[in-house]
Amino acid sequence: MDERDRCFFDHPLDHVPGMVLVAAILDEVRALAPRRAGAADGRMRLSLTFDRMCELGRPVWLHSEPAPADDGPAWRLLAVQDGTTVCRASVALDGGGPVVPAEAVRALLAGPGREGGAPADQALVHRHLPENVLVGGPARVERAAVLVPPPGHRLAGTGAHTPAALIESARQLATLLGHTAHGRDADAQMLWLSLEADLPTGLPTTVLLELWWEFAPARGLRSVFRFAVVDVESGERHGRLEIGVQTLSRAGYLKRRAAR
Repeated sequence: MDERDRCFFDHPLDHVPGMVLVAAILDEVRALAPRRAGAADGRMRLSLTFDRMCELGRPVWLHSEPAPADDGPAWRLLAVQDGTTVCRASVALDGGGPVVPAEAVRALLAGPGREGGAPADQALVHRHLPENVLVGGPARVERAAVLVPPPGHRLAGTGAHTPAALIESARQLATLLGHTAHGRDADAQMLWLSLEADLPTGLPTTVLLELWWEFAPARGLRSVFRFAVVDVESGERHGRLEIGVQTLSRAGYLKRRAAR
């Protein structure tokens, strides 16, 4: 992995961020079923668990195998480092029509781009570079705009909302809410434990989206953030995400890293 990547390594880190593993899994699914993974009106269902932190400077191997499914292809995937599983996932694709045709893509690319409100405070979503902020500042505590990555961004699609960008938007909002709603310290470290998602594929970026948070209090160090993916204009729900995290103080995080 390239630690010079401005998307994933937005700021100095002492471990591989969980979003790298998510993106690698989604890249593998696109390679296995390129037309289904980008189909208009399709769905992608994901379930991930993060077993341990992934370390820098050592290779990570991604293993995939087909899994039984009722409608469309499905896979089980493992990310392995030094012979130990660091992340496990199941992914299924179903529904959907043809991939968005090229002429439609050109029209979509002329669409609203990053419209949808002012970006969230970079410090609260733990991003240093403005182009990596993919969620708006909450209009109310329970809602925030999904911002479309700029052209050329690692998580950008060709005129459609990508599952990776939607997941990163939700991850950033969970981070923000950890500070603003759950009162976590500014230097607290949020560690990903799990991800559940049911997301659209091929949904045009001309459809402006918001994330609606289903309020839930923190329980000790652990929190679960549940979001609906909602059409701003119609109120239609296009998907859902659930992110489980453990939040450590800076001192607690450094103690854990020293004991590895």
